[in-house]
Amino acid sequence: IHFYKSLNGLIMNDIVEVGRRLKRSLDGYITYRKAGAIMVVVVVFFLYLGPGAVRWILGRDQRPQVSPLQQCLRDKLGRFQGVLDSMNGHSDGGKLISYVGNGYIGLTVTPNSQINIKSKRTLSVPVQYKPLVHLSLEGEGEEEVGQVTDYLTGVVTQVQCLGEQDTGGGEVVSVTTSVYSHRTVPGVLVQDIKIHNPGARTVQLAVEKLGIAQWETAKSFTRVIEHGEGGIKYGVVTGVVESGDKKVVVAVASKRLSSSIEVKSRMTHSLHLLTGVAYSEGLEEDQVDGSRGAMEKEAVAAVSAAAAMTWQKLLDSHTDVWKKLWTSGFGISHSYAEGAINGDRINATMYYVLSQTPTPLHSAHTTTSMKSELQGYLSYTEGCYSGIRTLQASNLWTPLTSLNKVDTVVSYWLLNLEKNGCHNLIKAGADGVIQAMVLSLPGLKFSNHHLELNVHPKELHRDLTVRRVNYGNETHVNISLNVMEDNRAAIFVSLDKRNRDYYACDAGCLDPPVKLGLTPQQFPVKLTEPVTSILYVTADHEHMNDLKHTIHVVEVGEAPAHEQHVLELHRTGARLGGLHPLFWFSIATIIVIFHLFLFRLIYNEYCAGPNEKYRIRKYSDYG
Repeated sequence: IHFYKSLNGLIMNDIVEVGRRLKRSLDGYITYRKAGAIMVVVVVFFLYLGPGAVRWILGRDQRPQVSPLQQCLRDKLGRFQGVLDSMNGHSDGGKLISYVGNGYIGLTVTPNSQINIKSKRTLSVPVQYKPLVHLSLEGEGEEEVGQVTDYLTGVVTQVQCLGEQDTGGGEVVSVTTSVYSHRTVPGVLVQDIKIHNPGARTVQLAVEKLGIAQWETAKSFTRVIEHGEGGIKYGVVTGVVESGDKKVVVAVASKRLSSSIEVKSRMTHSLHLLTGVAYSEGLEEDQVDGSRGAMEKEAVAAVSAAAAMTWQKLLDSHTDVWKKLWTSGFGISHSYAEGAINGDRINATMYYVLSQTPTPLHSAHTTTSMKSELQGYLSYTEGCYSGIRTLQASNLWTPLTSLNKVDTVVSYWLLNLEKNGCHNLIKAGADGVIQAMVLSLPGLKFSNHHLELNVHPKELHRDLTVRRVNYGNETHVNISLNVMEDNRAAIFVSLDKRNRDYYACDAGCLDPPVKLGLTPQQFPVKLTEPVTSILYVTADHEHMNDLKHTIHVVEVGEAPAHEQHVLELHRTGARLGGLHPLFWFSIATIIVIFHLFLFRLIYNEYCAGPNEKYRIRKYSDYG
């Protein structure tokens, strides 16, 4: 006991001694060196330590408590973190909508979403039918919901974590719903629901599907469609919607469901829901009644075709098409500059455009002769892409926060590609559209037996990558533009696969052609007068030797290095370099204070009289 008392006494004596020394140091004259040091300490404290100290005092640094529902949602959505980190998808709650489409039908993924069908270039004609099923606990309860849109698979996954009010025991029911518009069976919308009840009690869930929503021309009846488990009752709805000055007959077939589902303790229950959609071309009023029966049969046939496959095969056949679409792609280094277009926006925009474009090359309804014709369109790339590179076209990068805005951006993209030489690729469907988009982003163009990269060297202040551009049927070209250590851009070209020899040359083609292969070949970025393309690729060696006589340039030289402040603006968002503006503010403050004290010190030393010395008096001096 005495030991602890003596220890406390020693600590108290030390504190008192420190206080006395501090008081003595502040008594009498305060030198400018002391005052400057005090000012520096105060500035550093308030700029750097102050905010953290305030948060610590107020308890804001403490981690918030996570409820069982929130923990359930985190665990279920954790498997998508890699997709989100690589910008190959997005979650809800941001500036992007959850959307699925296959160029024939599309919809946003919410309980109130309507089906949308084709009008000219986009899926922008709403059908007053809401097909998605929503589950909730019967009675009062709590819910946490999250969604992830996976661009690589074309699937939107929603996770619901449900529990009774004040759930404390951790018994949370999870509902995982996957929604997609099928790629190989275009008239089918799939909703796959899995309910897991890990608790000790049976739970009852309410089933809600809005279905017909103020569709005045709709007529509904029941049909039995054969599934693997036998005949299933489907409700078939036919009606008319307006598309411009024409009438479109639409038929929707969806499974009839009970109003509730019982899930026993520690069991999983699955619902596999198919919605078949078929619609006519634009018709006159007197043609409507004759088309209802044909559209009804087509919608039922779409459901039957999908039901003939196992659920895993149905999903795999859909995701395989999306993965084939993404074999070509575009990459760009992240920029912190204001208004810069980054990978997340590019990937989301490409996903929305592809979702509103059909894939006839992969459709079960496409005949062999039609597929040969489509392959011909896919091979004919002459003149694509002939406009300014789309990274610089501001109307193609407007916000994507609502379905109307998405439809507008998609229509602008398809119109822009069509009018700038890519009309044949667009006829081939989504396989051609993604090729056209990849060509347009950096400024690539197929022109007279060669592929050229037409971009001004001053624009190459970010790293770019173009992956697997189709050159003919059996050759894939990879192009990278990297900013090197000397702040100059360099071009790297390689082939993934080839059916013959290919060659490349840089601006002006004055140097001998370089044979391309699997190993990337480096080319300098040159600036010509007048400005011409910075890279040419072709399989015709003679054609490449002739190019130097047809590219009429007065002067050719290596492009100048980019200014450091421009690169730093993209790399850090600040023109001053890689440090936070607060750091530079504090440095400037310290420099100003130092010079003020230095000036005062020199003035007092050489200009002021002995009575003008700056002195801080003790309180006792006034006594």
